[in-house]
Amino acid sequence: MNDLYHNQIKSERVKVILKNFLFWSVLTGNLFLIFAIGYYLFLDCSFLSIFLTIIFIPIIILLNFILIQYFSKESIINIKKKLLIWSYFTINHLFSFIIGVSIPLMESISRNNYALFMLPMLSLLNYILMRRLKFYIKSSKEEIGRLDKKDFSTNGEIRMPIIEFEGKNYTFSIYSLVLLAVGAPLLALAIYFFFDWEINYWLHEIVVKQTTFLLNWFFDMGASSNYAPIGRFHWNFNIPGRGSIYFETFCTGVQAICIFAGIILFTPHSKDPYTNRDIVWRKTKSLIISSAIFYIVNILRMVIQIYLYYIGYAWSDIHYSISAASSFIAAIIVLLMHKWIPEFIISLIWTYALIKKKIKKNKKNEKK
Repeated sequence: MNDLYHNQIKSERVKVILKNFLFWSVLTGNLFLIFAIGYYLFLDCSFLSIFLTIIFIPIIILLNFILIQYFSKESIINIKKKLLIWSYFTINHLFSFIIGVSIPLMESISRNNYALFMLPMLSLLNYILMRRLKFYIKSSKEEIGRLDKKDFSTNGEIRMPIIEFEGKNYTFSIYSLVLLAVGAPLLALAIYFFFDWEINYWLHEIVVKQTTFLLNWFFDMGASSNYAPIGRFHWNFNIPGRGSIYFETFCTGVQAICIFAGIILFTPHSKDPYTNRDIVWRKTKSLIISSAIFYIVNILRMVIQIYLYYIGYAWSDIHYSISAASSFIAAIIVLLMHKWIPEFIISLIWTYALIKKKIKKNKKNEKK
């Protein structure tokens, strides 16, 4: 009887895994299809390609909603949550279309690496969005257990601290805190050097061309950009009457994104299953929004700097001062992180509480 029960459980798990894989595969296939439509649209630019784009993209986006309806048919999720998840998938797929449209218009010899890097990231985001949908399904069926303070295990003779914040309990392992201290800076460095690698200079082109577009749109400067596939600086701005400004990886603002990416990804998870149930989604949201804010602020910073340079200010006077002034955005990102990932600040407080407990314990032992 037990064997039959276990076989049934195993069969149900296999069905769930296959269902999840099929759902993710179809949505990711749609993502790659929309990318291909955008790519070949600007390669061809014929009436037929434009017509097919107008027809097929709405059909694919509608198919995504049908898939979400089918995937969640056995749950009682309200339509607002389904539409919210569908809108996330739609934004993700439309971004893949923008990538496809952009590559034929780019000049960098590394332009195809733009898709090679971004499409796997968007596929991973598809998986995280699927997990978010499953979170809604699970939340509608059952309540996840919470950590019991009285029964929580101790570390030797010292009871591990539990911090309450907004109705949730937070406690961590020492191993996860070590990972945060070591892993976050190493990951930040690895990401920066990855983008400083010449095969990823497609990012240089995107930032340079968007900055040039905004300079001419706002100020009608007649600014332009030059591309040289050899040498240290592949891109530079040509400012009428002022000469050239060379562009490097540090100018992309990716260093700030790297630092917060390292912190967000290595922020420790609480051991409370109720608190920890949506941590992947909260980290993903924090990473995307913080990266977008840093990217937009960096573009605006460059627009302001180059305009001031254009009207007569010395580059040395405006470059570092405006760069330093724009760093206040980091404070906004920290506030956003505390809103979505309070685990970071709380883990630091938790570490202080644990050290304080150990010191008190050692003092008591000395007195005895």
